[in-house]
Amino acid sequence: MKKWFSIISLLVLFSSCQDEVKFNNPSFQAYRDDVLFRAIQVTATKSSTGSIRIEAVAEDETFVLNIANSVTGTYYIASINNNNWATYTSNFNDIDVEYFTRDGFEPITNIANSILVAGTGYTNANAATTTNTGNGSGLTVKTTTVDGKITSIKINNAGGNYQAGDVITINGGDGNAKFRILSEIKLINNGDGTISGSFKFNAKNVFLNPAGGELVNVQYGAFYNIPVNNQ
Repeated sequence: MKKWFSIISLLVLFSSCQDEVKFNNPSFQAYRDDVLFRAIQVTATKSSTGSIRIEAVAEDETFVLNIANSVTGTYYIASINNNNWATYTSNFNDIDVEYFTRDGFEPITNIANSILVAGTGYTNANAATTTNTGNGSGLTVKTTTVDGKITSIKINNAGGNYQAGDVITINGGDGNAKFRILSEIKLINNGDGTISGSFKFNAKNVFLNPAGGELVNVQYGAFYNIPVNNQ
């Protein structure tokens, strides 16, 4: 029953994110920096070690999702498991720009929309220290403030061992500004040789190519009924 509820939720996600979203079977789509991506070709491959790789292509864009195994559950991209990662690559006008969730920059967070509490009493800082609800440590951030409230955050030192969902408190000020780390893949194993799920992540411009932004933000990602092939 729980599995079917999750699948129904995915169908609702496909149909309700935006009016122009259309449902296909199988299907893979997401909003990349608020622009709809819909795959024209998608494959899923299971390796000999059990990890799953999903590759989705649409003209000049490619998404790759990789998770540690095919067991139903939530896989945190910003984690110590190197088998959980995602990439986005574009080659518009034959200019390649590659974004990767790892590359030593974890945890990658949506620095605008992830702010939960703007806080009070803060001033601009280049390397504000943080505390968190999880096991991560070492994260420092550059903050921009207006009237003592934090309006934007940029990763200064990524630290390590962070997971999507961790709530981070920014030290300084009145100690009440918070933001959340947002990168995860949720997997449903349909039991018929196909997989479905959802995802959201932020990835770093690997080579800092000026043709692209520093980060890419991916939200409302979903894949449905993708056949899994053994490697």
